[in-house]
Amino acid sequence: MSDRLVGSAGGSAPQPPAAGGGGQRSGAEAVRNRVARHLAVQVDGEGALKDRCAGRIIESALLLLLLRKERALPRAQKELQDYLQHARPKGALERVIADALLGRPCDAGDVLNLGRSRHGTGARKRLLLETILLLCGLLPDGARPDPGSIGPRPQAVWTELTLCAATVLHVYADRGAGRDGVPGDAVQQQELLEYQDLLVRRLAAFPAGRVWEGNALAHLVALHALHLYRPGCELMREGIEALVRLRGPDGGVPFIDGQEVFVTALAGVALAPVPGHARLVARMGRYLASRQHADGGWGYNENTTQTDVDDTARCVEFLRALDETRFRHGIEGGEAYLRARANEGGGFPTYLRGHPWDLDMTAGAVIALPWSRHEDLLGPAADVLIGAQRADGSFEPGWSLSTPSVVLRVLDALSRVPASAVELRRRADACTVRATDFLRRAQGGDGGWGHGPGKESDVLSTAQALGALVRHAPGADPAKALAYLEDRQHADGGFTSVPDQAGPRPLPFDFPVLADVHVLTALNRLVAGGAA
Repeated sequence: MSDRLVGSAGGSAPQPPAAGGGGQRSGAEAVRNRVARHLAVQVDGEGALKDRCAGRIIESALLLLLLRKERALPRAQKELQDYLQHARPKGALERVIADALLGRPCDAGDVLNLGRSRHGTGARKRLLLETILLLCGLLPDGARPDPGSIGPRPQAVWTELTLCAATVLHVYADRGAGRDGVPGDAVQQQELLEYQDLLVRRLAAFPAGRVWEGNALAHLVALHALHLYRPGCELMREGIEALVRLRGPDGGVPFIDGQEVFVTALAGVALAPVPGHARLVARMGRYLASRQHADGGWGYNENTTQTDVDDTARCVEFLRALDETRFRHGIEGGEAYLRARANEGGGFPTYLRGHPWDLDMTAGAVIALPWSRHEDLLGPAADVLIGAQRADGSFEPGWSLSTPSVVLRVLDALSRVPASAVELRRRADACTVRATDFLRRAQGGDGGWGHGPGKESDVLSTAQALGALVRHAPGADPAKALAYLEDRQHADGGFTSVPDQAGPRPLPFDFPVLADVHVLTALNRLVAGGAA
């Protein structure tokens, strides 16, 4: 195996792997064609890929608790309780919530450590976690979620709603504990009334009958707060009806009601190189272009008003690859959106300029923006990516649970550094060598990769690691990874994996189709000899 990455101007692809390339590419092409056909038939007539988010214990428990408080829909209560009885918890938080709702002994003490985020959002994450535990009756005695720990700066729409709801819940929890003196004075009472009114206005502003901004978790927390002062109101009834309808075939409530914009963009990039799908991919491009918001950005699904850097970067990347001339206006709007969110000193946040930068967002912006027109932003952004590398060559996962996922995204971004940026290119090459060496060491004996070293292998992590090595480590042998994926392909061409995404971080949620998308992306690279 080569110990060096060959730098290239403008991010052109390194030389393809030499070892056994012909036979492996032939085998990869057969697997690729099957998964591509399986993926293509899931795209609807409009061009959208609308996979369902799997149910999750957290939202299902909060809906069950809300229905109990409102004395509503006993049949739905029974179905949710059955779901909690049979669902497999993903992590400590889901385990203690399920135990609490089912009347089993549980201890939430260790769960609070989940709120100690290293993503610059620790206070918000801890507040949300404490609010969930409060609603489930699991918060330790004397503890209260205190929204006062969060600064007043602008937030994403669901964060603002959750902060508003948490404030209402905080005041009522204090009153329930016999601390009426402080919130009961005129100033505090007026503030409470303002928060209550704001919560109602936020909920009422979204179309009736839909999950608020597509975010079931935020909607549920808000309805629990609304119950304290407007039980049984029309907003409550409409919200409950929307959330009950959202339940999937497994009976559980998912985290979000869809992710069709994000998934369609990724699937479009994956299907574009596969022969025979040009008309379908063009339809997907038109669908995404029609979903661009007035600010130039895109949100994760059709219903949300909140745009973000990740979805915008993914859509710009796809539309540029599809037809840069036809989609010129949309691409230009997306570029302007990304530029407006870049932080001073390098790095891109998820939602708003001035928020902490994120590795996935920063890498996505570097991939989406042409270096020739945005070097002033992309040089510092690439420097941020290089500086975030850990001692073992990896990077800390953020919106993904998988270390190979963030390694892949960062290396794809660093490949865009042109040879003319001599020192930055040298550092990017060294960073890439360390990262690909990490992936080689992290590969399991079964040929796959897991979320991190020593973790059980899964399809998504394996596809992401394979894609990174094929493109960024010339000479790497993909045979074992390809065999791992071949063994796990279903008869219909699809794949199944463990959840890869986190939201709110670090809580996992699952869109099953992403396993197909990432496998197809990796196999495209293998078939193309690393260039796809």
